[in-house]
Amino acid sequence: MDNKGLFTKDDIHFHAMKYVLVFCIFLLASCASEGQAPTVVPSLAPVATPIPITPTIENCAFIEATQNLPDLTEQVDKAIRGLQSDASGRAQAFGENCVYASSNQSTFTAMETDFYIMAKVKKLNDDKELGTWIINAMKIIDTLPAGSISGPQAGFVEFTFETKDDRKILRVPINKYKNLPADIKPADVVKTLFSNP
Repeated sequence: MDNKGLFTKDDIHFHAMKYVLVFCIFLLASCASEGQAPTVVPSLAPVATPIPITPTIENCAFIEATQNLPDLTEQVDKAIRGLQSDASGRAQAFGENCVYASSNQSTFTAMETDFYIMAKVKKLNDDKELGTWIINAMKIIDTLPAGSISGPQAGFVEFTFETKDDRKILRVPINKYKNLPADIKPADVVKTLFSNP
């Protein structure tokens, strides 16, 4: 018998797979027509391409600047006067002004909050008296609400100690003070913070 015109096993398998594939595509298409997949109709209408709008950002010149903090100053001053009636304290933000050339307007960005304390002392070389002042003032600064402190970095506390005829200024970085031992004696504070005050 001549096998011409008959399909081989491989041919039959191939054609059967084609029919199964077509049947599966038909099933998938009929399932999708039940509202599951939206039909997209191509549009022949021209679509306008939006023109990109580029915002103009004006450059500015950065200049170091300070800004008074009246509310915080009032808190600090009141607390410092509680230690000594003729002492005083104030707070000031240190940062940068961004000054715009076209308008000469500026915006201030705080980098830190600094504090300035003035107090009368009996002797400028009495490390115990000065150390006691530093410890007590730093306790006040440390209890201020975090939200009242401007800037991301710790500032300093500058102490101006005055006698009848002289003065001594000591600037204490807040982070450096916080690294002192918790049980440090007042007499050791100045010599620990400053090798040559």
